[in-house]
Amino acid sequence: MTTTLAREEAKSTAPPWVPAARWLSGQAEHRFTRYVVPAIALVAVMVRLPFLAADPSRDEAGFLLVGQQWHSGGSSLYGDYWVDRPPLLITLFRAAAQLGGVVPLRLIGCVATVLVVCGTAYVARRIGGRTAAPWAALVAAAWCVTPLLGGQAVNGELLSAPFVVAGIAAAVAAIDHANERRGALAAGLAGAATAAALLVKQNMADVAVFAAVALLVAWRGGELTTPRLVRSIVAAAAGAGLCTVVVALWTMAHGTSVAGVFDAMYPFRVEAGRVMAASDRTTANARLWDLLVSWVVCGGVVIMALVAWALLSSRLRGAAVWGLVATATFDVASIVLGGSYWNHYLIQLVVPVAVLAGLLISCRLPGARTVLTAVALSAAVALGLSVTGSQTTLGTSVGRAIGRASSPQDTIVTTWGHADITLASGLSCPYPYLWSLPARTLDPRLADLNALLSGPRAPTWFVTWTSVNTWGNHGGGAVTARLVAQHYRPVLRFFGHTVYLHQGVDRPVPALPAAGARPAASSASLATAAR
Repeated sequence: MTTTLAREEAKSTAPPWVPAARWLSGQAEHRFTRYVVPAIALVAVMVRLPFLAADPSRDEAGFLLVGQQWHSGGSSLYGDYWVDRPPLLITLFRAAAQLGGVVPLRLIGCVATVLVVCGTAYVARRIGGRTAAPWAALVAAAWCVTPLLGGQAVNGELLSAPFVVAGIAAAVAAIDHANERRGALAAGLAGAATAAALLVKQNMADVAVFAAVALLVAWRGGELTTPRLVRSIVAAAAGAGLCTVVVALWTMAHGTSVAGVFDAMYPFRVEAGRVMAASDRTTANARLWDLLVSWVVCGGVVIMALVAWALLSSRLRGAAVWGLVATATFDVASIVLGGSYWNHYLIQLVVPVAVLAGLLISCRLPGARTVLTAVALSAAVALGLSVTGSQTTLGTSVGRAIGRASSPQDTIVTTWGHADITLASGLSCPYPYLWSLPARTLDPRLADLNALLSGPRAPTWFVTWTSVNTWGNHGGGAVTARLVAQHYRPVLRFFGHTVYLHQGVDRPVPALPAAGARPAASSASLATAAR
């Protein structure tokens, strides 16, 4: 599938922004575009390095906790913890935890960034010619590192993005390859990449969307015969099936039920969506506006508008282009339907929109270079501001303080969803839900939590980051507050949060080096503090 853009690019080696390009023509231009993409990838890694040892985000901490203890014979889905994520994501975090934790995880994020930048450039060059590659790489690199999209943290979107870009590249090769056998092999690789991306983050169906639309458009346009279309579909299904079987066997070998994983990936998300829809949406709606502002500031909205203009003016066309447009449209729907609206969800848009950004240069769209340069500058400014800020989070400081005051056999529970406290404390959590949404959905009346607090496995430490009466737990929080008042005493309050220690346990008061922290008065009302 040599596209119209690629054919037009081949006619003139001189890039449009350099008149009479004396040194940037022919082989000189080829060398320039060959070296500039690795240089962009190197810069992207270098700007991530200052954040290697920064405190983990809550998601990073939670997945590291799940990964480091994933074992057979546990009491929940992944060992002793439950999380609504696929096993390949947990495997990657397990590897990071075994290698040392946060720093190895961030190094894995650096590798993912390089793969995304170089892979995006490759796809852009394959579709639009050499001129498209460095610009696509520039946009991908900017968005993989900018704090506007949560770029410093390593999350499911970033870790699945290399599989997405590999799958799209394989799908393009499957359509374009003259050798039918190699085309079928490429389709098989695209199928395997589809499954791998979904097994890292269950909504990352980008490769499937791209391949389906691109294959259909190529077939209707006569670029692909019906027998070859059928062979490509069969090969893709075989590749996806093989990848899924391998991961399923790995998952079962670690004591995790495949049926349980499927339930966590999809039926649970449907039920969780109902829970979120029925709850107070004030905070989520505020995050939605933050997400939209971030996408505007980082230039995503402008690039998408330019792509729409190029489509309407027929500057952009071809099977691969329509596949990318369909993928970006799917990603927008996926982000909106997610319901939580965290900024790192926007990483899902990086691959298709960055490739389209590169194609805007190949089709000589006026103003495209200015916009893409502004994208890079926006990321640079955001990075500069983030580097000047503190890399230590309050949750990690609290966890470390509790860890210093604890004995090795102590345990901890934090409400709600502050796994960074648990990870920093070095203590285990006897409650299987490290995030708030699983607790709200699977323990809506807090029956499991209340049974834990009143039973023999009650945690040594109990941290109320937010009220136990929040999240719409159908009145169960009132019971929790009474149990905390009955079995625990407050030992530290800070910024409206409280650390409790189990009655009858003697431990030093955690020393938190932060303004606003103070030991809890022994005469304080425990019931009031718990609420």
